[in-house]
Amino acid sequence: MEQVKLKTDLSCPHCAMKVEPILKETRGIVDYTIDLQHPDKLVSFSSEGADIDSVIASFKKAGYIAEKL
Repeated sequence: MEQVKLKTDLSCPHCAMKVEPILKETRGIVDYTIDLQHPDKLVSFSSEGADIDSVIASFKKAGYIAEKL
């Protein structure tokens, strides 16, 4: 299982709520955390074959920036 960290531009709990469905519905994401207190607004998740590029594209479609660290 791969541990993935994404640097994002999420700024508030409402932003987090908008991307949670992406994380919940993406095949291969086992669990996730969203840390808005971290300077990089980290989204971390355990991946069992999740398509990381697809997750990043889904964030962009929702109006947010995400890049893999």
